[in-house]
Amino acid sequence: MMVFIMLGANSASADEAVQLIVRPRLMLEETAFGETVVPQVVDEAVVSPSDVVSACVPEDRIWMISTRRLATEPRCANLESPKLKLLQLESTNRFVDASWDQYYQSIQSSQKVVVYVHGNRIQSNEIAQRGLLVYRNIAKYRPNESPIDWVIWSWPSSKQGILVRDARRKAEKTDAQGLYLSWLLAQHSQNSIPTTLIGYSFGGRVITGALHALAGGALGGRKFPGEKFQGMNYNAGLVAPAVQSNWMASGGYHGLSTKNLNHLVLFYNRRDAVLKRYWLIDRVRGAMALGYSGPSTFAPRFDGSKLPVRSRDCSASVGRFHRELAYYNNACRTGAEMAGLIDDTLFSK
Repeated sequence: MMVFIMLGANSASADEAVQLIVRPRLMLEETAFGETVVPQVVDEAVVSPSDVVSACVPEDRIWMISTRRLATEPRCANLESPKLKLLQLESTNRFVDASWDQYYQSIQSSQKVVVYVHGNRIQSNEIAQRGLLVYRNIAKYRPNESPIDWVIWSWPSSKQGILVRDARRKAEKTDAQGLYLSWLLAQHSQNSIPTTLIGYSFGGRVITGALHALAGGALGGRKFPGEKFQGMNYNAGLVAPAVQSNWMASGGYHGLSTKNLNHLVLFYNRRDAVLKRYWLIDRVRGAMALGYSGPSTFAPRFDGSKLPVRSRDCSASVGRFHRELAYYNNACRTGAEMAGLIDDTLFSK
């Protein structure tokens, strides 16, 4: 199963308007903390709005969930009934306000739900485009007769200062985001909804934190107050995850996350110039990101068995860049692997 969640903004708010407009532009590639940047033409430049939306499978439903206006510190987070903003993509190619009743009715009739969590330094008006581009790069490998609910999780990741300082601020926010996402997964778990989670960079950290909190673990000193769930058998796909390589081990900060995992797919890059400096976030020499080191030690699953992990080193094709779409647009085969994860066929090969 695979879940993609994208948190978006209130379509009625000018500062959080959802836009699907794609403009060619030159972007400075943020390659590393304090390292020289290299100009690159971003991948989005060759994609038009009609390309993005027309790629949607008619039977698929696209949702957006936003936490951008919620508390960013775990101690201040409302975990009983968080006011998550929910929107749905209409046939008019616009995201409009939706009710949670609509969402629950939809996912209960769905074969699969995919929650996608984006990475850092994504502005609110870029989220719809990014979530749909990732969706498109996976959907083209999936059979049309197996519809999904695609959920985009939008969290407050807009740029805030230089890279090191910005990364530290966003790392602090991932605990609250993990708790909010665990609330959503609890709703899925109560109704036995097949769910797959896909995350990039800090989005992967949000996902592993959410699975840990769902199982009863603490994040930032807070625990999810509701029923604890273990053995949910979610599938997860992590692309260049900015999560410490030993956090999913027994006793690790996200050590209970494996209690709710069925399969894990990991795409990493041992040349990633940003993740190479992951240790600067907490100033712990030797600390490495899972998206840089590759497969590490993982705690056992709920039944005590070893977590099945399928990994791929994409350094030869992605190079030194920390760029999500580069994983989908080259020989790394991320789209095809994620499609197999969603349909639960990847590990049967």
